[in-house]
Amino acid sequence: MRRRRDRLAEWAKAIGASLKQVREAWEDLKYRGLAREEEGEISLSPLAMRRAISDVQRRLASHLSGYLLTDNPYIVRKVGNPPGKPQILNTRIFVEYIANYFRDGWGVLEIQKELPFLTREEIEAAIQYYLNHRKEIDREREESERMYEKSAPKGEAVVV
Repeated sequence: MRRRRDRLAEWAKAIGASLKQVREAWEDLKYRGLAREEEGEISLSPLAMRRAISDVQRRLASHLSGYLLTDNPYIVRKVGNPPGKPQILNTRIFVEYIANYFRDGWGVLEIQKELPFLTREEIEAAIQYYLNHRKEIDREREESERMYEKSAPKGEAVVV
């Protein structure tokens, strides 16, 4: 029991919430089948952040999943130093990828036809995140292009 309380206290400190709020959020996640605790091991559903019903629950789910929240509920970053690139929640799609379509003049519906597993809300969120963080995303895109150019195979093209 003491160990569980210590773990909840650690989570509360990490996400800036009270111990009571974290306990309630955790119990609700477990009740709704979005989290499990077996023999001291924690497992979280990939849908836990998306189905969170409160800010504390969302912050807890992101912390336990290894993600950093952003100012947009659909966009997260993997924890690290430096943090990972912004990506759409529960996908491997980076905002930079959606921004490329957007910069090329594609609309939300055109992007959704190309990437049908994304919802309209997710695409709109990625575009909005890009517009709000344009310098950062463009800088990351330029760095990706430099890395590609540096590692791309060199040589003459074969004409057939």
